[in-house]
Amino acid sequence: TFSLERLSSEMGIGTSKLSQLINKESGRNFPEYINFLRVEKAKKYLIKSDFSAYTIVAIGLECGFNSKSTFYAAFKKFTNVTPSEFKES
Repeated sequence: TFSLERLSSEMGIGTSKLSQLINKESGRNFPEYINFLRVEKAKKYLIKSDFSAYTIVAIGLECGFNSKSTFYAAFKKFTNVTPSEFKES
């Protein structure tokens, strides 16, 4: 349920201004930026021994992805490898 509107409301800044700031600073639109952050978090979980009992899908869900396919697609987009390949390397 995280959205640009919710974030802008919580920060007390207009949605268009916040969107411009995110685009300028990250070079990505809001959904891409959020997915990028989720993938970065997933990468940490995939290499941490604390999460070794988690399935790759469980890690994706833990990081905010709604499905295996969405998680795999975003992961591959930002890393050029699948989560399984990343974990093995």
